[in-house]
Amino acid sequence: TMNRKILLLIALSAATPAAAQPPSFAADGKLQACVDPTFPPMEFIKTAGEAPVGVDIDVIKALAAHWKVDANITTMDFSGLLPGLESKRCDIVISGALLKPERLEKLSGVPYLKTGVVMIGKADDASAYKSYEDFSGKTISVQSGTSYIGLLDKVNEDLAKAGRDKITMQTYPKQTDAMQQVVLGRAVATISQDTEFAYRDLQQPGELKIVYSAGAQDQYAAYFRKDEADAAAVAATVKELAANGTMKTIAETWKLPMSTISGIGQ
Repeated sequence: TMNRKILLLIALSAATPAAAQPPSFAADGKLQACVDPTFPPMEFIKTAGEAPVGVDIDVIKALAAHWKVDANITTMDFSGLLPGLESKRCDIVISGALLKPERLEKLSGVPYLKTGVVMIGKADDASAYKSYEDFSGKTISVQSGTSYIGLLDKVNEDLAKAGRDKITMQTYPKQTDAMQQVVLGRAVATISQDTEFAYRDLQQPGELKIVYSAGAQDQYAAYFRKDEADAAAVAATVKELAANGTMKTIAETWKLPMSTISGIGQ
């Protein structure tokens, strides 16, 4: 099975003599990672009461195996993840968090997967949206603590300057709740990533569609406390996992488009 293939790759990666040196935060034999498991397929609870699964969980386990340490995964709301690094509750956050300059002011961040921002709406929405501004006067559901809030705040500033109705933002602690508002018809769309849509469409084909794609390529990043040597160690490991096929296997397992891993680690 695909899971056995991942385990085999992880085992091979751990057995590589030239395994990249672990970063300082994993030097004590464990990798304390934090995730918000409400963002399938990146991280989510598939079966109630069980540990989260997903792309990021597989990436965390692959990093830990490469550094020959144990992966400990703690779950929390998205808005608590990056503050959790500063309070030392977490040593690394790999949880569908986009690489953003404002986050890099306080933290180190290493990209490991490409993605694009999309608006996901009902499959039967006949409106043509050519820009964020086209959602003027409509309700959009957004996960709290995400960079989308700042993005839509900026759109609303531009709409206000143009004398147009603002977008109404409804925020929810979980992305799964934000998505549910669209299904229930309480929001026209939710703002998310193409990776989430790909997985969602696999689960419930034909229910939702991408009503607007920003087209800009973002990257998901692993965040940890600011440290140049650690950043170099994590980047070297991501490069190794891309080169040895581990990232490709993870992408295939979760049905991600191959564009998500092209050029990663180079």
